This record gives sequence, C-alpha cells and structure tokens, in this order.
Amino acid sequence: MGDWTLKNSYYLTLMTSAYIIGEIAHFLINTTGREVARDVHFGDKSCFFNETYNDPSENKSNNNCSEIKEQKECSGTEYCSWEYSGLGIEYQILAGPAFVAVFSVSGVLISVLSDKLKASVSRVLLVGIGTAVFSTACLLMGFADSYWQLVLLRMLIAAGESVCRPMCGAMIADLFSPKSRGVANGVFSWGVYVGFGMAFVLGINGTNADIAGYGWRAPYIIAAVPGLVIATLFFLTLNDPKPDSIQTLQRSTSPTADSRTYFQKLVKSFTNPALLLLLVAAMARHTAG
Repeated sequence: MGDWTLKNSYYLTLMTSAYIIGEIAHFLINTTGREVARDVHFGDKSCFFNETYNDPSENKSNNNCSEIKEQKECSGTEYCSWEYSGLGIEYQILAGPAFVAVFSVSGVLISVLSDKLKASVSRVLLVGIGTAVFSTACLLMGFADSYWQLVLLRMLIAAGESVCRPMCGAMIADLFSPKSRGVANGVFSWGVYVGFGMAFVLGINGTNADIAGYGWRAPYIIAAVPGLVIATLFFLTLNDPKPDSIQTLQRSTSPTADSRTYFQKLVKSFTNPALLLLLVAAMARHTAG
C-alpha cells in the first residue's frame, strides 16, 4: 500500500471533507443572494414577476416585468413587483471584499505563525479550530437578521477557511512521499470543485424546498452541521504528523538565526519566477470563474 495506509487515507478524508464544507460556506451566498437580500433588505431593487399573481393569462415566461426600470411603473403593473434583486454594491462587498480581504491576509499570517511555532503549535489543532470557526459562522448566517451581521460572519468564514489550504498542504507533505504527494494534493483539491458544485445544489434546491419553513436559511444550517462534526473529529482523533526532526532542529538553532533564515527563504520563494507565474495563472483562473 505504501503511503496509502488506512491512517493516511483517514487524514486525507477528513482534510478534504473540511475543505468541501468550507467551500460550500464560501459560495452559498452566490446561490442564495436574492433570497437573502429580500429577507434581510440590502442591495439594489428591480422589477420582477409577482409570484403570487394568479391570472393564468399572465405567466412568468411572457411578462415584461424585467424590462421595467422605474419603481412607479413596476408598482402600477398588477402582475409585477418591485423587489430586492440580490445585486448592487452591498451584495458585491458581501460576496467579494468581505471574504477576500480577510482570507488573503489571515491565510498568510497563520501560515507564518505556524512555521515559526511549528515545534509547539499543532497544525491539526489549527485546522480543527478553523473548521469550527467557519462552520459556526455558516450556522449563524442562517439566523442573521441584518446586513452587517452577514458581513461579519462572512469575514469569520474567510478567517476559518484560510487555515485549511496551507495547514493541510503542509500535513499532506509530511504524510505522503513525493511519489504519492501529487495524487494526495489532487484529491484534496477536489474540495474546491465539489464544494462549489454542492453550494449550488444545496443553495438553490434547499431554498426552493423551504425546509421546515426556513427558506434560504436552511442550506446554511445544513452545511454547518457536518463541519462541526468534522472539527470535533480533528480534535479527538488526529495528531500532528510532523516529523521528529523538527523538534531536534528547533532546539539546535538559535531563535535569531532561525528567524533570519526563515525570512530569507520566504523572500526567495516569493521572488521565484515559477511561483510568480503560478500566482498569475491562479489569478487568471479565478478571475475567469
């Protein structure tokens, strides 16, 4: 079996599952934005077909409500309704900067902190805390009743999820040898795409199903529960797989020399042409969607 022992497979399964839940929490706002906006009241308004209108001669497919741009005209058309559209600057802040700003900064800071304290801080503990944070924030989004509550909870989701990629990547490097590491990282990367896809399935269908009368709130609650279970499993069943050589290296190197060497390596890595090219490629890929 080589690297693919039951222990390593269990580690990878939990890490990938946490990543999937984090991505669901990340992208749910994209699939529930209109319903959230109409309930919490934020963003732009537009003219929509009135779903409660019962005249069979006017149906959703042949009405011209979406062509009406003025509230007065929309309100004067009996089969149309002036509603929040789930778009506008407030939605853009909620879906974009509120998440990206925190995710970008906290991911780097937590990674540097973990590297500096690698002999004393458990990466398993950090991933467990991160999973608990984004799962709890996702759960609380299902009970939010104001725009700024949503913004703050989105920032917490970003902070929690930012722990997963760097910490799990480092643990995969310790668990799997170079010959198996690519496959292990590939499996872990499924988290992005599976989570993204499930966010649409859960967000759209869960909202339409109006589970227990919770509407758009139900998907957030449903997504959060497995995340809390996974966080608990991290705390109770996993240990940091760091090599024993780390403790020896930590004791044999002075703090000043260690810090200087670390930051020299960090600068060298960030100025590596290959890494810069990968960064540009990643930016282009995510800009494209």
